[in-house]
Amino acid sequence: MIYFTDHDIDRLIEDDVPMGDMTSLLLQLNSSDGSISIAARHPMVVCCTEEAKRIYEKAGLTVTQMLPSGTYLQPGEVFITAQGKADAIHLIWRTGGTLMEYASGVATRTRLLIEKAKPFNEKISVAGTRKHPPFLKKVALKGLLAGGGVPHRTGLSDTILIFREHLCFVGGYDNLPAVISQVRNQQKERKIVVEAHNEDDALKAAHAGADALQLDKLSPETLTSIALKSRAINPHICILAAGGVNAENAAAYAKAGADALVSSWMYFGPPADIQVKIDVTEK
Repeated sequence: MIYFTDHDIDRLIEDDVPMGDMTSLLLQLNSSDGSISIAARHPMVVCCTEEAKRIYEKAGLTVTQMLPSGTYLQPGEVFITAQGKADAIHLIWRTGGTLMEYASGVATRTRLLIEKAKPFNEKISVAGTRKHPPFLKKVALKGLLAGGGVPHRTGLSDTILIFREHLCFVGGYDNLPAVISQVRNQQKERKIVVEAHNEDDALKAAHAGADALQLDKLSPETLTSIALKSRAINPHICILAAGGVNAENAAAYAKAGADALVSSWMYFGPPADIQVKIDVTEK
């Protein structure tokens, strides 16, 4: 679960209504009642309905229907409805809708990657990188999880991932046995991942005792060769395909022998397309 604080929800509302809704005020919409319903325009995995519900309720609306994040929707399927004062509906209309559109876009693309890869490797996982748009970490991660993915790294604090750029300061790939030994002696309970950009460096990392190889921007054919040779060295080594992984090549990398697809592709793309319907409640 990705936890959104009350402050997060308040900020979302405040960003769009810093000094009130001038149009609704001048039209005196606080004296009218209405309803809002939101439906999918295309097949999609919905996300952030829980946060939208909190936004609606903060504005004084009563939510009458809500499908949870991760629900797969067909076109025309309604996933959230609410009723209350017309000015409250207009207050949160765009804020709640835009949040769900972006998050659902991430969730839907994540599911697409999984659907492309699973037929070739039932156990493969799709891992979202930390290269999400700035200030959108929680929304991006919730979309990733709703679509069936997992976080690759939520930040620098939670994993040990040694890049080429680290190694240039500590002796390069040739010094990896000493580097990995030093790291493992200090942090025994965590796996050590080493990124490699060619087969030679990847096999040096495998021989040095890396728990996982992150193969960056290598072809599926090269990944297959590295996976076979690395598993001969260590049958338990994990092979991660990274760099440019998307819906067009996910199947190829899964077939090539990757244990996980590491990608930021799901974060960048069109939002889900939703249909909003606002009606007057007859008294």
